[in-house]
Amino acid sequence: MNPYEAVRLVELDLRQLVRVVLGSSWLEAARAGGVVDVAKLEAKVNDERGRRPATVVSTDLIEYTEFTQLQALILEERWDAFAPALGKKKHIETYLSKIAGFRNPTMHARALLPFEEHLVLGISGELRNRIAIYRNTKEQSSMYYPVVDSITDNFGNTHDGVTNAIIQTGVRMGIGETVTFTCRATDPEDRQLHWRLCNNAAGHPDSQTDEATGNEVVLSYTFTRADVGERVPLLVTLRSSGEFHRLPGPSAWDATAMFHYAVNPPSGRR
Repeated sequence: MNPYEAVRLVELDLRQLVRVVLGSSWLEAARAGGVVDVAKLEAKVNDERGRRPATVVSTDLIEYTEFTQLQALILEERWDAFAPALGKKKHIETYLSKIAGFRNPTMHARALLPFEEHLVLGISGELRNRIAIYRNTKEQSSMYYPVVDSITDNFGNTHDGVTNAIIQTGVRMGIGETVTFTCRATDPEDRQLHWRLCNNAAGHPDSQTDEATGNEVVLSYTFTRADVGERVPLLVTLRSSGEFHRLPGPSAWDATAMFHYAVNPPSGRR
């Protein structure tokens, strides 16, 4: 992992932590403390929608917050709520300050010195592990299983690891077209994570699968004639290299997400 990825993943994980700790009340807390301007966040959504007309743009305003706003919300507005997840405030203030200081150079491809790279990677790793362990605890799961951070298709449909594990995409595909998924997860014991993508329809010929290993991977599926239908269920499965899993058995897994698509029949054969 390079420093750019480390900083980006910390920012994404902090948003997930805010979702878990504060839920939908995060916006009220941020607005009350003057951390965010809702009108500006909504303007960012509209701007994103205008720049990406072929994508399902997220309307979740937390996706448009800046790192410094997350930092202020956690440390200044609601620290008591975040302390159980992050530990001592003095340490976290230092960590987030360091990440904020390195964020601009890494996001603009300016090289860090070797000791700075090691510092960024170390802070990122510790923060992400703390968040993963806390999420497992809060979500009534043991501390032995990996946690999905996000699974997003190339149209912008997202499973955020917290809610909506079945996503009705509303996307129509054609035979021969391909959908790709960017998958991210964190494991509290830093084990190898294995991902698999397939069509989960009963009786479907399970010949096409895509698999990859890592904390962040890209999977793809190309629709065929066998997929034609109005509800095509593509299943993403995650499992760690550990002995135990959330769902044990021959097809053991630690997390899943389902994305539904419609696949059009070929022209002239409707």
